[in-house]
Amino acid sequence: MSSPSTIPPSAQMFGMITGFWLSQIIGVAAKLKIADHLRAGPKSAQELATVTGAEPSALFRVLRAAASVGVFQLGADNRFSLTPLGETLASGVPGSMREMAIMQTSKGHWLPWGKLDEAVRTGQPQAVATLGCELFQHYAAAPEEAAAFSAAMGNLSALVASEVATHVDTIGLTRAVDIGGAEGTLIAALLANNPSLEGIVFDLPHVKGTTEAKLAAQGLLGRCTVVSGDFFKTVPSADLYILKQILHDWNDEQAAAILRNCAASMTPRGRVAIVEMVIPDDGAPTAAQLMDVNMLAILPGRERTQAEYSALLADSGLRFERLVATHSPFQILLGTKS
Repeated sequence: MSSPSTIPPSAQMFGMITGFWLSQIIGVAAKLKIADHLRAGPKSAQELATVTGAEPSALFRVLRAAASVGVFQLGADNRFSLTPLGETLASGVPGSMREMAIMQTSKGHWLPWGKLDEAVRTGQPQAVATLGCELFQHYAAAPEEAAAFSAAMGNLSALVASEVATHVDTIGLTRAVDIGGAEGTLIAALLANNPSLEGIVFDLPHVKGTTEAKLAAQGLLGRCTVVSGDFFKTVPSADLYILKQILHDWNDEQAAAILRNCAASMTPRGRVAIVEMVIPDDGAPTAAQLMDVNMLAILPGRERTQAEYSALLADSGLRFERLVATHSPFQILLGTKS
């Protein structure tokens, strides 16, 4: 196989242009739970078609394509088996990306991305134009897709949860609120690290049942409640606010409004921990630049530099303290009351 440096530019560009083919192939495999079915051992396309309800020949072609890039392995007996890469499409395993694959290839993200050119021409997100409503209204009316979104956010949170619990000092604090906390992955890590801390997951009503079930399974429901509300209006009082991939959904005015509500409800010793993909000042390639275009296509938000987050905090009556790098795509920006 040729190394990237020996592949002609036109061939490299062909791979980039057709990247969405692979996205949808992986999305289909995730939706059909192919990795789950293969965890017990190799299976033929016919066997997999029987348990998934797919057409055998069509399924074989899709899985053969996935095997060609290492997601699955196709044996000489035409049976498919799981690879370490394909394992990440299994449900509930550490590092699972199954729900992320479903979310990114379903209507809520897929259709607005199809009008990226219009987003670039107008500077406006394309959710309303393609979905008929804003993204989070779409999720409220599409429970299966909303569940995939919440689980995907939980999976991303799991990538950084242990480092948030390590770097965010909760000694002497009484209550932490995970703003838009979805399944409560980050708050659970903080509570596990500090037995005297209480928590609140503050999110939209449709996540309440799933989040409570997740917390109950970890024995944390007695120390953590799930509260529904609108963070543009008010947030519960606390010593610590965790905001993971919340501010990037919104423009500067909206993001500052969320932070001002945190500042208004914050105890005198309160602080915030913002977990985001921060755009590097030196232009080094990271996931942040691509995530920024995702925001352009779908939501009014954007990814920001450290200086831009510092300015947002100052505009909200808060003071930027420091940025903490992690071993994930995320960084942690810590702030306190001015």
